[in-house]
Amino acid sequence: MFIKKPLSLALGSLLLLTSLGATTLSAQAMQQKQTKPFLIQGKLPHLTMMLKQMWDDEDLALTKEQKAKLLEVRKETIGALKTLKPEVAQLEAKIVAAAQNGEDPKNLEADVKKLAELKAKATMVHLNCIYKTRQILTQDQRDILE
Repeated sequence: MFIKKPLSLALGSLLLLTSLGATTLSAQAMQQKQTKPFLIQGKLPHLTMMLKQMWDDEDLALTKEQKAKLLEVRKETIGALKTLKPEVAQLEAKIVAAAQNGEDPKNLEADVKKLAELKAKATMVHLNCIYKTRQILTQDQRDILE
């Protein structure tokens, strides 16, 4: 009976540690996946996503010309963000890991400035997308979306 208790205790501890490690890794993966590359988060509309959902909406009534122009804006925007987003995520991960390992902040300054530059570029891509999309739509269509 004496042998069973320590064995149960050891197995229970191992199980607990394993599940905590998996939870931590899962949380980090979720956080990294949800990271957006923009400086301004949650305050600017994502018009291309809204338009995608309402593409054939009768009230919105997009013309063929508008659809062609909007697809071009979407292609341009997504293309630019596909390059920036992984760079942002990788640099963020590098900075976080270094900070957690006790790196002197002075040694991280260049990476932080580079991260800010990348996020500024992504934000400008987003702002340009909003601007160009609004230029293509009529006021009535903008009212429906916003």
